[in-house]
Amino acid sequence: MMTQKGEHTWDLVVRYHQCPKCGAIIENREDFKYRLGHYEKDLECPRCHHAFTLVKNVSLKMGPFIGEGGAVEVDWKE
Repeated sequence: MMTQKGEHTWDLVVRYHQCPKCGAIIENREDFKYRLGHYEKDLECPRCHHAFTLVKNVSLKMGPFIGEGGAVEVDWKE
């Protein structure tokens, strides 16, 4: 595990992605941006200069609704 150097008011997030063209590993600190119902990130490979977009789907979570209980964390009957 890498130790953090310096003092920051928020945690630095480093993500690693692989270029689909040449296979190089790209270090990236930018977060995904919400666009048209998906999270997207535009990247460019520093080795082959191939520009590509990563897409993450949004998972919708709903509930609990009125009158419904939340999820049970511990079942004490066992």
